[in-house]
Amino acid sequence: MIKEYLEIGKITSTHGIKGEVRVQPWCDSPEFMKKFKTFYLDKNGEKPVKVSCRPNGNMVIMKAEGIETVEEASRYREKVLYMKRS
Repeated sequence: MIKEYLEIGKITSTHGIKGEVRVQPWCDSPEFMKKFKTFYLDKNGEKPVKVSCRPNGNMVIMKAEGIETVEEASRYREKVLYMKRS
């Protein structure tokens, strides 16, 4: 059976004070993650989150909609992000 949602990276830490996080990409390159506007916080696609991404060396800085503070962002440390295969 082919998975519909694929692991794309892992949130490793917060970045700055405005709710951004650092993501370790598990895909081709940090540039690849810029193409997506929605990631998922579960492997079944039930927890979508709208995002904007920018490369930062070999990592990605990601801003998720609705997360505005470093405290809110820190709750997502060590979470795996998923993308929809299609």
